[in-house]
Amino acid sequence: MLAGEESLRIADLADEHLLQHPDAVPEWSRVAPEMREPRQVPAGTAERTVEEKLELVTTGRGISILPESTAMYYQRPDVVYVPILDIPPNEVALAWVSGRRDPLVAEFAALAAGMPRPPGVSTPERDGTANGGDRG
Repeated sequence: MLAGEESLRIADLADEHLLQHPDAVPEWSRVAPEMREPRQVPAGTAERTVEEKLELVTTGRGISILPESTAMYYQRPDVVYVPILDIPPNEVALAWVSGRRDPLVAEFAALAAGMPRPPGVSTPERDGTANGGDRG
């Protein structure tokens, strides 16, 4: 049973049904037998909210791979969160309309840029994407 594990590897999840679009977790797509044959992704898979995915998890319909911050926010007594060791951390970026010159947005961006990064997380190059570019 996956819920009793301290941590997992993506291969441990190969036989589980993923409750999100397979492109969201390409590491799972590469090992999952259900992805070996062409199939159509069920309608609405990418649009499901976290709450809806977690409801489906509780019914045993599949798994959902979430960023750690999301798992911490959506704590539920009937759902167990287990770290996956061999997939990269989920990257989050701040984006806003490039023409918006709100001082609060600028202040928030400066504060976010000054936050310490966890060990092992590299700092992205200053390529203009941190101030409303296409990334995110």
